[in-house]
Amino acid sequence: MKQKKTPRFIGLRIYFTATFLYLFLVMPFIGFLLFQNLPEIISESKFSSQLINNQADTTMARLDSLRINIKIGKNGENIVGDELLIEQNVDSIVAVIEEDISRQDNSELRLKKNQNLEKFFRLYFETLILCYLLGMLFNGPFKIYLKRKRKQKKIGKRLEWYCKKFILITPLVNSLILLLPHMVSHIFAISTFLSAETGGRESDNNIFLNFFYVSAIAAFLTTLFVYFWKKNRVQLKYIEYFFNKDQLRKRIFRFRSGKIGRQLWYASIITTFFPLAIVGLYLVLSLTSVRDLGITELSNEQRIILFGNWNDTLSMVSEQNITDNEKDLYYVTAMDTIVMFFGIGSGILVSIIYIFLILRWTTRSIVYPVNELLLNMKKIRKDDSSPYTLVRTNDEVGELAEGFNIMLHKIKNYIANISQMNAELEDKVIERTKEIEEQKEEIEAQKEEITTQLEVVTDQKNIIEAQQYQILDSIRYAKRIQSAILPPDDLFKNSFTDHFILNRPRDIVSGDFYWSIKIESKIYVAVADCTGHGVPGAFLSILGISFLNEIVNMKHSRDASQILGQLRKALIFSLHQQGKEGEARDGLEVALCVLDMDNCTLQFAGANRPLYLVRKCDEKQESNGQSNNNISVFEKDEYQILKYKPDSMPIGIYYDADSPFTNIDIRIQAGDAIYLFTDGYVDQIGGPRRKTFRVKYFRELLFQIQDREMNEQKKILEQNISEWQGGLIQTDDILVIGMKI
Repeated sequence: MKQKKTPRFIGLRIYFTATFLYLFLVMPFIGFLLFQNLPEIISESKFSSQLINNQADTTMARLDSLRINIKIGKNGENIVGDELLIEQNVDSIVAVIEEDISRQDNSELRLKKNQNLEKFFRLYFETLILCYLLGMLFNGPFKIYLKRKRKQKKIGKRLEWYCKKFILITPLVNSLILLLPHMVSHIFAISTFLSAETGGRESDNNIFLNFFYVSAIAAFLTTLFVYFWKKNRVQLKYIEYFFNKDQLRKRIFRFRSGKIGRQLWYASIITTFFPLAIVGLYLVLSLTSVRDLGITELSNEQRIILFGNWNDTLSMVSEQNITDNEKDLYYVTAMDTIVMFFGIGSGILVSIIYIFLILRWTTRSIVYPVNELLLNMKKIRKDDSSPYTLVRTNDEVGELAEGFNIMLHKIKNYIANISQMNAELEDKVIERTKEIEEQKEEIEAQKEEITTQLEVVTDQKNIIEAQQYQILDSIRYAKRIQSAILPPDDLFKNSFTDHFILNRPRDIVSGDFYWSIKIESKIYVAVADCTGHGVPGAFLSILGISFLNEIVNMKHSRDASQILGQLRKALIFSLHQQGKEGEARDGLEVALCVLDMDNCTLQFAGANRPLYLVRKCDEKQESNGQSNNNISVFEKDEYQILKYKPDSMPIGIYYDADSPFTNIDIRIQAGDAIYLFTDGYVDQIGGPRRKTFRVKYFRELLFQIQDREMNEQKKILEQNISEWQGGLIQTDDILVIGMKI
C-alpha cells in the first residue's frame, strides 16, 4: 500500500488569505465613502477662490473710477457715493474671506476624521506585522516538525513535546493572534468615539462610525475563517503525524465533546447573517437625506422626482404634512446607486467564497471520518484484517470511531483468548486420552480434571456473555446517533394533514432510513433500503443521509431523477466500486418524491422502490397524463390505489449505471394518501404456512384502513405484521411512511 505523503504545515498562508479577505470586505466601503464625498471636496476648493477673485476685480474697478473722477474734478456727492460703494465691496470681500475660513475649518475637521481613519489602518498594519512575527514564532516548531518527518530526520524531545501539547489548540491560538490587530484598531476607534472632540456635520461624524461597523463584522468573519480553516487541517491533515495510532484509538481532546447539529447551526448562522449584514449596510449607506441639500422648500418638480407617481395623490390627501416631513425623507442618487451595486457585488462575491469554504470544511469534518471508518469496516469484512480507525473529531462521529476501536480491540482479545483456550484444551484432551489408554484405573481422577476444565470453560462463557453485553451497549449508543440524524417529526406535522412513520429495525440499528427536507414550498421525502442490516446497513444509511443533504443544499439539485443520479455517483465513488467480479455490491433502493404544495404536484423517481397513491374513485384521474407502463391501478369499493413503478436499477454499481432515472409528474389533491415503504414488510415470513406476507395482501390491507386516521393505520399495520410473524424472527428491517395531503 502506498504510504501517505507527509503534508506541509500552513501558517502564514492562512494569515495572508484572511488579511486579503478582511481588506476585500472593507476596501469597497472606503471607496464608497470617498466617492460619495468627492464632489463636495472639489466644489469647496473651487468656490471660495472664484468668489474672492470676482469681488476683488469689482472693487479695483471702483477704485480706478474714483481716482479718475478726482482728477477731472467731479462733484463731491458722486465721490462720496463711490466711497460708500467701495466700503460695501470691501465688507463683502471680508465676509467671503471669513466664510472661506469657516469652510477651511470644516475641511480641517473632515481631514482630522480622515486622519482617524488613516491612524486606524496604521495601527492595524503595524500590529498585523507584529502578529505575523508572533504567528511565525508559534507555528515555526510545527513546520520544522513536519519537515523533519518528511525527510525522516530525528526529532528532538522538546520539539515533540511542544508540538503534541499545542497542536490541538492551534486553531484557537492562530485565530486569537490574527484577532489582535483588529482589537487594537477597533479599541482606538471606540476611544475616538468616546473622546470629547466632536463637531462638524452629522454625516461626517457618522462616516467613521459606519466604517467601524463594517470593519467589526469583517474582523469577526476573518477570525472565524482562520479558526475553521485551521481546525479542518489539524483534524484531517496533521493530527496523525503528531500522535501515534495507539494514542488516536481514543479521543485525545482536552475539551468536552461537541455536537454535529450544533456545528451545523453555527455554520448556518455564520454563513447567512454576517455576510448579509455587510450587504445591508451598503444599502443603508446609499441613502441621502433631503435635509442635506439645504433647500428650504421643495419645488413641484423636485417632489415629482422624490415621490414619483405618488406626488399628486399625496398632495391631495395631506399637502401640509408632506411639506413638514419632506426634509426627513431619504433618496438614492444615480451615482450612489452605481457605487452601491459595486459594493454589494463585491460583498456577495466574498460571501459566496466564504460560505463555500465554511460549508466545505464543516461537511468534510463529518464525511471524511465516516468514510475512513467505513473503509476500515470494508477491510475487516474483505480480508479479516483488523485496522483501527483514527479518532479525528470530538463529536458524535469521534465517539462512534472510538466505540468502534474499543469494540474491535475487545473482539481481538476475545478471539485470541478463545483460540488459546481451545489450543490448551486440545492438548489436555490428547494428554488425558493417552493417560486413559495407559491407565484405565485413573478414569475417576481424570473425570475430576475434566470437570475442572469444564468449569473453566463455563467461566469463560460467562466472560464472553458479559463482553457481548458491552458490545451491544455500544451498538445501542450508535442507534442514538442514527436516530438523531433522521428528520424531526415536526417537519411532517407542519407539511401534511396527517402522517405516520412505522420504523421497526430488525436489529438494534437499522439499514432502512427515511429523509425529508423542506425548501421554500417544496417538500422532499425519501425512503431507502440499504444493502444488509444491522451495523453495516446503519453506516450506509448515515452515508446516504449525508449525501442527500449535500446534494440538495450544496449542489442545489431540485429534480428527483437528478438527485438519485448524483446520489448513485457519490455512493459509487465513496465505496470505490468498479464493477469487478467478486466485488461487494453495496447500495440502496430508494423511493423519492418532491411535493410542490403551491402547485399541487408531486414528482416521483424510484430505484427499485414504488410509490402508492390512494384516492377516492369519484376523484380519480386515470393516469394523470402518464403512460400505463409507469402506473398500475387497483380498485376496491370507493378507493383506488395508483402504483407508480420505479426504475429497475439500484443506487450503486450496476451494469447500466450511466442510465438516468425517470421522473413521473403527478397531480395531487386534498385527501390523497401517499405511501412509501421498503421491502421488509411484504417479505416478512410468517402465517400458518411460513410464507412471505406478499405485496398483494399489503394492498388489501391499505384498502381496509383508508377510513381510519393515520395514527390508527400505523397501529393496525403494526398489529397485523406482529400477528403474521408470530414466534418467528423478523426477516428484515421494516419501514412504512404514510402521508395525507
